[in-house]
Amino acid sequence: MCNNKLRLSLPRHLFPEQRKYIYLGFKDTPENRKIAEAKAKAIESDIVYERFDYTLKKYTQQPPPHQDEVKITTLQDLYYEYINTRKKTVRPGTWNNNYMVALRHIQRSPFCNADISTIIGQDVYDWAIQNLTPDTTKRLLTQLNACFNWAIEKRLVSEPSPFNGLSAKANRLKKASDSDEINPFTANERDRIIQCFESEPKHSHFCLYVRFCFFTGCRPSEAIALRWSDVAGDLSKITFNTVIVSGEGGRKRCDGLKTQTRRNFPCNEQVQIILREARSRNNSEIVFPSKTGKPIQVGDFCTKHWHPVLEIMGIEHRKPYQMRHTFITLCLEAGIDAKDVATWVGNSPQVIYQNYAGRNRGLSIPDI
Repeated sequence: MCNNKLRLSLPRHLFPEQRKYIYLGFKDTPENRKIAEAKAKAIESDIVYERFDYTLKKYTQQPPPHQDEVKITTLQDLYYEYINTRKKTVRPGTWNNNYMVALRHIQRSPFCNADISTIIGQDVYDWAIQNLTPDTTKRLLTQLNACFNWAIEKRLVSEPSPFNGLSAKANRLKKASDSDEINPFTANERDRIIQCFESEPKHSHFCLYVRFCFFTGCRPSEAIALRWSDVAGDLSKITFNTVIVSGEGGRKRCDGLKTQTRRNFPCNEQVQIILREARSRNNSEIVFPSKTGKPIQVGDFCTKHWHPVLEIMGIEHRKPYQMRHTFITLCLEAGIDAKDVATWVGNSPQVIYQNYAGRNRGLSIPDI
């Protein structure tokens, strides 16, 4: 196979001076492999009966079948075709964390090789809520509905999509379990975590990174990507404009943020102290480098430093992303307007109200 296209490798004794291939020109699918195998057997037969065509015209004169003519029958194949049409238009993080994750869930489900004409959306929903989290269920059903709507436009399936309305149903289930999604630390827990990072030699290298995340509410992908060129010379302002995300082929730095192109963050004295300490500690262009001088690997940080610190302090284990939730929650508890908090962290006021209103007795959704 070459560039995801099938080819046949000819025996070396036929062309001793140069390796020869017959490029078939169509994608690697089960149906196309059968065609390739049939052509290979025909060539083997010609070699045995000494009628092999050394010009290769006999084996290349027929045009490859048009890909659209290859019938897509299974859920896995349909979804794979759909996401391939999206690959060049989405960010690496979206491809890896949304599309490929959904594909893996499909592959381990009992519907992976089911005929797409027999798919019942409710059956997939029932399996998903028993095997996946509510949020993952919602994401998977959203992806499948988009896939089938695309397939309807391409006349690959008949309408309507079997997943119409199911992502909204999963979203209601997700909201019912939101207390598991947003679980901020208290101010006391935050301070104890920071103190442990400061005092434990094994973990102290990451203390400034942890303090920064707690006191800015930025996303981990934004913090590890931050460069000194993004920080004002007098440390009064930070411009978040890139992220580092895991994508196909490894981690990549990408321009733009999750919900916007860039975001300015005004630094108070608390944050400026963190930046001054960071600037005095390293000569890297990265504000918070790992011990090797490269961007922090969030997964490695969690395993070797974050979770061990929570264990030492006897604090309930939560993901580092909860540092962001902690900043937002404590800002609201301090009486800061939700619109200002939304501007600082890169969310809409609506998101702040919807996700945090129920956790703050003094905050209510306003009449519009």
